[in-house]
Amino acid sequence: MTKSSPERIALNPHDAETLDAVFERMFPADHDGPGAAEIGVTDYVDKALSSAYAHLHPLYRAGLAALDRETLARSGKRFKAVSPAEQDQIIQALEKNELPSCPDFPARDFFETLRAHLQEGLFADPVHGGNKQKSGWRLIKHPGVWLENSAEENLMEAAADKGGCYQSLSDLGTGWQISVKDIPGFDPLRGQAPPAKEVDVILVGVGSMNSIVAPILAEAGLKVIGLEPGPFRGGADYFPDELGSAYYCRALMGPKFSSEIPRWRRNDLEPTREATFSLGRMMNSVGGSIIHYGAWMRRFHPHHFRMRSYVADRWGASALPANCSLTDWPISYDELEPFYCDLEQAIGISGDETNPFVRRSRPLPMPPMRPFRLGEFFSRATRSLGLHPHPVEAGMNTIPYRGRPASTYTAWNNGFGSYIGDKWDPSLDCVPRALDTGNFDLRTGCRVIKILTDETGHAAGVEYIDALGRHQTQRGRTVILGAYTFENIRLMFWSGGAKHPTGIGNQRGQLGHYFMTKMFAHVDGFFPNTIFNRHTGPAAQGVVLDDFLSTDFDSVHEGFVGGATLGAEQQFLPIQISREALPSDVKAWGKSYRNHLKQWQHFGVVRIQPDALPYATNYLDLDPVHRDKSGLGLPVLRITYDLQENERKLADWMERKSEEILRTMGATKTWRGANFTGVGSSHDFGGARMGDNPETSVVNRDLEVHDAPGVYVFSGAAFPTCVGINPTLTLAAVCCRAADQLVKKLRTGK
Repeated sequence: MTKSSPERIALNPHDAETLDAVFERMFPADHDGPGAAEIGVTDYVDKALSSAYAHLHPLYRAGLAALDRETLARSGKRFKAVSPAEQDQIIQALEKNELPSCPDFPARDFFETLRAHLQEGLFADPVHGGNKQKSGWRLIKHPGVWLENSAEENLMEAAADKGGCYQSLSDLGTGWQISVKDIPGFDPLRGQAPPAKEVDVILVGVGSMNSIVAPILAEAGLKVIGLEPGPFRGGADYFPDELGSAYYCRALMGPKFSSEIPRWRRNDLEPTREATFSLGRMMNSVGGSIIHYGAWMRRFHPHHFRMRSYVADRWGASALPANCSLTDWPISYDELEPFYCDLEQAIGISGDETNPFVRRSRPLPMPPMRPFRLGEFFSRATRSLGLHPHPVEAGMNTIPYRGRPASTYTAWNNGFGSYIGDKWDPSLDCVPRALDTGNFDLRTGCRVIKILTDETGHAAGVEYIDALGRHQTQRGRTVILGAYTFENIRLMFWSGGAKHPTGIGNQRGQLGHYFMTKMFAHVDGFFPNTIFNRHTGPAAQGVVLDDFLSTDFDSVHEGFVGGATLGAEQQFLPIQISREALPSDVKAWGKSYRNHLKQWQHFGVVRIQPDALPYATNYLDLDPVHRDKSGLGLPVLRITYDLQENERKLADWMERKSEEILRTMGATKTWRGANFTGVGSSHDFGGARMGDNPETSVVNRDLEVHDAPGVYVFSGAAFPTCVGINPTLTLAAVCCRAADQLVKKLRTGK
């Protein structure tokens, strides 16, 4: 326990003492170091409840009162006054949602909140109030925030401990930050200006895809306006702060997304709850969430564009589940191949030619990311099993490229923007190129709230709220929706009119149908005599297998349709370590949990990125009750989604294969993570399916809405299928192709 009582902001002395007692039982002191109380978890929670988690203050007050009430009912004493064994019993009852004295209190929800905040208070950067003197990091021997790692550290057999130096944000100072350069043509106050005269193209959101196509349109001489609710960020805005930045923590760069979280239910008969995410929290800024991605830039295989035909030709259509709506894409791999090549060269993708399942007409411009210890173990084991591991193709500089530096191999990468530009994103080059033409009017702080159409149903413009909060109308005959899947579909639903009474793209009842999302399962292994040093590099350092996605894989013989990527990757940060799946013999809290975390250097993992088939029972629509928290009170999206039997069989098979790989690597123990990882994953597709037939799709092969000419959907919402390969490069290729077609159409008037 701390000797002095710090001045509290949100907690009264009794509540603070109770929390100290709770957290100390959940992460107790031992002979090897302090417990939660001394590490400062209660200090962290006190600070958070007065700021980021102020909305949780009522839950804490009610929860701590419930603990006292339950303890009083059992022993006549308050929680902090009973024995450690009795305290453990109460916490266990909380975890099991069994507090007889408080039957209506959401005990399990409070337990999960306590556990999440315990992890944050132990392992977040000390700037947030916990992890005193970096004692949480010192306990598990994680060196903290380092922005450079060497090739030797990537492959070391001993622990790469930075000479015993533990480094936090405050230790970095400010010298590492690169100041934001002025971008010619960009005015940060432009979002306050009156609407422009009618333009050729309106970009709704200047996120990942609209940023990529902006120079294609502007360089063709078209007048383009981009309305982006977020700011234009740069290197000085990106902090290696796991708690604040990472998608699995606060994700503070996505305030708009966080205010409009969809609701989720498994089926039509179930009440909704707030959607949960594995990798799905979107960021809001020019360039979009791709700024914070893991940089995997892979191609789909040719047969992935004709999956229904492939299945029918190989196994017969009867191999598909009865309620599956699998279809072919209206475009082919051969049509996209030139765009794949152009993007690989423009982005600067690193990789090699050792993947036998993908052929390119041009080689990649940069060598692959450096080898790393877990990847080497994975590669040797999978080769011995007759498989074909290869370095993942990544949008990371392994050499200086187009004025951007080579990677420093920091692990503070996936979930963070690159402060030096070694990880490509379209805000670095595509947006400046578009601005340089003089034809691109970029307006930040502007949120589109409705698509406008004329009496014929053709696009006519948008309604938006400008940077000063004023409702405005921007006229234009071409509107490109370039936000994320969820926001695009939501906007299409509530933009109804005389020609579109149930939403744009919904004349035939297809809008929102066939939603697909990935379940990023994984299997962990324990290697008692091996140290992996996964904290010495970014997730872009990966080794993957395409074997179980290729035409060589007979999935139907194994009992399901589909495949998955299996891979090993770097990047292991402190809070991430605390939130990894646990073996069945390790409790979620207490001494066994503490001891388990200290073994993190010996954990190897195989990540699983699976296919997901489209089903009529998985769809998107507007929630009839819940509204967003933006101040506008607009309906949030409702997701109806459940994992189907085919995908459960696929997951089980891939998990068994991953266990085999880990044992071949030398693991003495393996355990599985969840295979239902959150209804949002950042790989979320469908709702505005692409197809040639307006009766069964929403947009055509050029991404134009069938029933609303001039409205385009440049997002994963248009994907007809969900392939177990990272989609960013394919989506960019599809959108660049569509932008080329749009330029031809607007130039010729056809």
